[in-house]
Amino acid sequence: MKILMMVWQFPPASRGGAEMQCWKQARALAARGHEVTILTGWPWLRLPRREITDGVTIRRIGFFLPVTMQIRRLHRWLHLRVAPPAANTPDPFSADGPRSGTPSPRKRFRWMAPVEWMGYASFLLEVAVWSRRSANRVDVVHVHESHWLAGVAHWVAERMEAPVLCKEAFADVLQWPGARDVPGLARWKIRRDRCRFVAIAPHVRQALESAGIPPERIVDIPNGVEMPEETARPEASTRAVYAGNFSQGAVFKAFDVLLTACARACREAPELTLRLFGGGSVERWRLFAEVEGCGSAVEFAGRTDDLPREFRAVGFLVLPSRTEGLSNVLLEAMASGLPAVVSDIPGNTAAVRDGVEGLVVPVGDADALARAMVRLIRDSDLRVRLGQAARQRAEEVFSIDRVAEQLEQAYRAALSGV
Repeated sequence: MKILMMVWQFPPASRGGAEMQCWKQARALAARGHEVTILTGWPWLRLPRREITDGVTIRRIGFFLPVTMQIRRLHRWLHLRVAPPAANTPDPFSADGPRSGTPSPRKRFRWMAPVEWMGYASFLLEVAVWSRRSANRVDVVHVHESHWLAGVAHWVAERMEAPVLCKEAFADVLQWPGARDVPGLARWKIRRDRCRFVAIAPHVRQALESAGIPPERIVDIPNGVEMPEETARPEASTRAVYAGNFSQGAVFKAFDVLLTACARACREAPELTLRLFGGGSVERWRLFAEVEGCGSAVEFAGRTDDLPREFRAVGFLVLPSRTEGLSNVLLEAMASGLPAVVSDIPGNTAAVRDGVEGLVVPVGDADALARAMVRLIRDSDLRVRLGQAARQRAEEVFSIDRVAEQLEQAYRAALSGV
């Protein structure tokens, strides 16, 4: 089967949830004998336009995008120099700060609109040229984001007379954040709604149906995770670990709750240490930890390309997010046999059941999070039991081999018109 996957950004330019799931699923399908191509944006001149890795062909397109990216960086620098945040601007590190994907309260320079438009237009032009070549015809199109790119994927699939599947990862389904300079934005939105949808969890299916998507156009397939041979030994450590994007602050990731809970847990269990991995600026959060009184217990360890290795050296994961899809970090921890303390949002509880694979606490409740952390620190047997159950659930439900098999079934059903 010839499969085209589409995602706006791709490693190494971005390693977010959509990008990493696209890569994991593409490799798994290629390993099963399928011909998989990933079509994505070309953000940096130093990245090859075409490469083959692990049997997957990666095509980066959009000849003007590297220029757009450079000017965008200059724009951000000038914006901070010329128009610094006003005193009453919402703090992005607070729960009341501006949400990702919404327009900034500060005005953009007017000259950025045509620059952004040209970057997106160059991508669309190359999509049109690429899709016209008979050698590039595919059997199925799978787009990993439900914004404007899904509409483009529908158009490509229609030209190739192929079915198209669009992954939806969040409960706030069919939202349309950002990218206001994409040419033909309204048209892509209309087309997007005609796709078949992949819902990564039951609550996403329910939201899609509530938004008017017919149930027969929705298939339930979770995110997948590769199962490491070596597993964690949670009984050997009381150290907690977190991994995420620090630029998302309190709004999505609830770092304020995490560090407040860590400080309170340290008062009862001084042996607690918390290691945090991820990109983005951490200086404000380092200061926050000092003010809360847990600065000496918290280590900001930067980025890592090998989370399973880090999981083997700790006792449990903490994921107190306010907003989350089906977290890749959580699935990787479960696959490593690591228990987790998670907030009770649907994306987390789709993977972790309270008292079975981990502990579930109310979202935003620092006291409850601290109590759960102390409970795990003091009970090594509990850590072992939860970790073993997490590994078993990951293998039975979320293993990338099982997800690839489900995708094959979904593709065949779409091809047959079912």
